[in-house]
Amino acid sequence: MTKKFGSIIESDSDYQQRVNSLATRSQFLKPPSQSAQSPPQQSAQFHPNQEVQNVAPPVIKGKPIPMNYPLMMHGDTNPLPVDTCIDAMRGYGRTHTTRAYQPYKQYGFKEGDIALATGLDKQIAFRVGKQYQITPDMIADPVYQQQWADMEKHSSKALPELFKGKGQVWGLHLEPLGDYVEGFIVPFPEPQNRAVPNQEVQPQSVTIDDLRNWYNAADKLGKSENYKKRIVEMANGFKAGEQLSAEALTVMNKDTFELDSISRLTQIAQRIGMVLGQSRQDGFTEVKGKVYDLSFNTERKDLTIQQKNGDVVLGVQSGKVHTSRVTPEIIKTFEGANSLLDKTYFSSQSQSREIHR
Repeated sequence: MTKKFGSIIESDSDYQQRVNSLATRSQFLKPPSQSAQSPPQQSAQFHPNQEVQNVAPPVIKGKPIPMNYPLMMHGDTNPLPVDTCIDAMRGYGRTHTTRAYQPYKQYGFKEGDIALATGLDKQIAFRVGKQYQITPDMIADPVYQQQWADMEKHSSKALPELFKGKGQVWGLHLEPLGDYVEGFIVPFPEPQNRAVPNQEVQPQSVTIDDLRNWYNAADKLGKSENYKKRIVEMANGFKAGEQLSAEALTVMNKDTFELDSISRLTQIAQRIGMVLGQSRQDGFTEVKGKVYDLSFNTERKDLTIQQKNGDVVLGVQSGKVHTSRVTPEIIKTFEGANSLLDKTYFSSQSQSREIHR
């Protein structure tokens, strides 16, 4: 990068001091307080979260609910700019989850408690609402199907496909409160259309939050400490009124786009594993495919996708990428497998239910 952005950071303590000094610009960041119905707001994703550092930590009850599943559209157009259950909770109106068991008993919370929903790389705090049993008549009712779809953000076709014939089906209302980061609840980020690599970005469209998101992406991508310190330097320069160079913008967009692609790949891989995988004694789930093998451990946030010759395509440990050879062709292959899963697996489930009636 050709432009200078302040002095070099010499030590970890200096680095933390620089991070802590990243005060936000009022025209770009809104106050952290918000109601559940107000528009999503941008959270400060540098460490520590200076916007909420004086707020008492919330009391989290029960076990986290796993929510890292793709939205099931069954051929319908997804009107949202996100495609997972957990992301749909982050300001896009997902206020309900459906389970084949009683949520209060399974997760150890009750109405009014604050609990967590978890994905591969994020946690959301939510207020627990009422649970209720969903009857077979409700599942077959087109009116309820649409109400369910409005709350869940799945296609209305998904409800009878997934839960028809189940012994118990329970619905749980929930109120998303914000991202849960290092013991605090922080506001959701504003929805934004992320630029693809090499797309021209106007300097005036960049905010300090874009730089925070870049730092967060670089951290998850396993970039070096010097790399992340450079981002902090650029953020300090930006605070002082300097604009990012075209080269810096290109690198920022490349990193954030790469993380988005990897996140999508991990979501599909986990879904394939949950349907077709075999559980191992060490807590991992594995799938042996024709071209790729995969294994993952949701609790540890570990994932490995490798080719049959042993070459690792994607390696994630504790939620951070340590190996990535992900290409658009690989993403396309897994997207195709995901679509095929929709067509074959859920179709076979329906046929099986018909046979065993």
